[in-house]
Amino acid sequence: MKSGYYPHTLTPVKHLQKYPPGYKYILLYIFAMLCYSAVFLFTVSAAAALGEDSSSSGSITLIGQSPWITDDKTLSIDLRVSGSPDGRAITLQLHKAMTASNILTNSEFTNGASDLTAEASETVTIQLEGQLSDSGIISLESNLNLQKSLDTQPASVHPLSILLTETNGEILDQIETKIIHLPKIEKGLPLLTGILLEVVAPPPLMPDSSTSIDTKTLKTLNSVTETLSSHPLIPIDLRLPPATIAALARSTEPSHLALLQDLASVVGGSIRIGSTPFVTADPEAWRQAGRTDIYRDLVDHGDLALLDHLGKTPDRSIVHLRPTAIAETLDLLSLYGSQRFIISADHLDPRPTNSGELTRPVRIRGAGGSPFSALVTDPQLDRQLLGQYGPVATVQDLLATLAIRAWDEPLVPRISVISIGEEAGSNPLFLDIFFAAIKAAPFIDLAPLPSIFASINNLESELMNELVLWPEPVITVTEKVRDRGLVEVTIEAYEALLGGSRPEVTHLEDLLETTVATEITPEEGAPYHRAVYEEVLLILDAFEAPTNQNVRLTSRRATVPYTVENQLNSPVRVALHLESDGRLDFPEGNILEVTLKPGNNRIPIPVNSKTSGDARLQVTVRSPDDNGLLQLQSSLLLVRSTQLSGVGVLLLASALLVLGVWWFRTTHLERRKKSGAAGD
Repeated sequence: MKSGYYPHTLTPVKHLQKYPPGYKYILLYIFAMLCYSAVFLFTVSAAAALGEDSSSSGSITLIGQSPWITDDKTLSIDLRVSGSPDGRAITLQLHKAMTASNILTNSEFTNGASDLTAEASETVTIQLEGQLSDSGIISLESNLNLQKSLDTQPASVHPLSILLTETNGEILDQIETKIIHLPKIEKGLPLLTGILLEVVAPPPLMPDSSTSIDTKTLKTLNSVTETLSSHPLIPIDLRLPPATIAALARSTEPSHLALLQDLASVVGGSIRIGSTPFVTADPEAWRQAGRTDIYRDLVDHGDLALLDHLGKTPDRSIVHLRPTAIAETLDLLSLYGSQRFIISADHLDPRPTNSGELTRPVRIRGAGGSPFSALVTDPQLDRQLLGQYGPVATVQDLLATLAIRAWDEPLVPRISVISIGEEAGSNPLFLDIFFAAIKAAPFIDLAPLPSIFASINNLESELMNELVLWPEPVITVTEKVRDRGLVEVTIEAYEALLGGSRPEVTHLEDLLETTVATEITPEEGAPYHRAVYEEVLLILDAFEAPTNQNVRLTSRRATVPYTVENQLNSPVRVALHLESDGRLDFPEGNILEVTLKPGNNRIPIPVNSKTSGDARLQVTVRSPDDNGLLQLQSSLLLVRSTQLSGVGVLLLASALLVLGVWWFRTTHLERRKKSGAAGD
């Protein structure tokens, strides 16, 4: 090691050389002991501080709860407790019953269990010492009949605060759950409930043609597959991202192929596949841009991908409307086979606010006046899926809301649609608890969405309010339409060249289609466009033709031989565009469509020569599309004609005729003269 690297370490050693031999070792020993003492004191202080912090900290997590109680009022709760149990306790406090009128605006409890009210019950306290298992779990089973402070009534829902407290009453942690007390006899109609589970993903195709499947999407798909395989009889309307499903099928990763096989095995029966565009797209945005054909093609492509890789034909009759939808959007979607809709309450006018309005189907109209049935999703209900107290408390919160709605007007038919998004769908523990609880809930009747819509036909008209869509602003795709214009015609020319849809064409179409995705900005779409152009340029370099060629014609009508080499492994269709300097005509037209086989191709070009001499012929090899967009090769040929023109032939014939007449007359006169002389 060079001394210049650590000069500060060398200075003390040089200084010690002034002292007697051996003294430096004593000083080094003293210095080392001082360092050790400092480190030891620091470690002890830190440990003491940490111990002090840990003694004053702790947390609780709800890991199990009986979803409801009956008249025996037996409540079971399992809690995981962290921190020391010494001198600590679990405190339970029940709050006033919730009703349908305050379930949506329950501000007392939305900010945490510390918002205790004067109408809360007295507390029940359980000491932790000696109660915790080795894994830090305490199981509480209480008969509420013996706990008058936790009294409940049939057909009621109560928030329950669970607090971890110190001896001095300090609250270390707190969570909230719900206690659902079933009615003595279920006399009313259960809440008809449908589940919509949607997995939305960014497109996996990259500009360099590689595939990168979103990690969060993989997690969600694995979670959904695992849960659905455990609950195959739960009726669910499942929406999957077709582009991601196609990417799984093309992947060489064993885990990706296994996931695809598992997905294919769980869909079907009660688990229905709904139609979705190949990549995310807003139909209203493309309608406003005047390119509804793009959205139509995305839906067709998505259905085909799901059918190919999952073996099930997606149902496109029911659509979950995007927040930008307006009356014209309904008419557009109806053209593609969608007649029934699911819409968020936030996007209806007037907005449904109370429990009765949120659990009734509505009628909405297209711009042409056609009526459509729609089910309403409650944003508040959707937000409850993301509870802050863990999966068990979240499921209890959701069940409590559904129970209140079912019991609000038990003799009136009620409908609820639960929309599970990616965040909730990525948690397999939540899904497992939720599906098990909602399947067993006596106040809920789970049904597939088509069955729920079919039941609407039996409802009286006054139970269906006619509302107007209240849309959010559309994110315009005008720039995307502008940028894709030349790319589209380039791919069309490329397809015409190759003679129809082929893997090479499909790949370019996939690159272009990816830029449609909502997640891709116009700037992010530019590399995809460049990739298309670069791919097309590669094929243009696969053709060769002579740059200069001289041809001699010996007759007025003839063929000019033209040679083109196709270096591809497959035949292609091309169009020969012919131009001359006016001395040549083309009896079969100035555009000849031909097929070039791999290797050299000798193509006869029929021409008519107007006059003898030199003529110029320009031959340009282009793609056979209407615009002839792609130019493969271009050659200039010099055509030399040695035959006489029509006027020349006429003059020659006249000259020969005159010469013949002159010869005949001269010969005849000479014979007469000779005959006369002989007679004399």
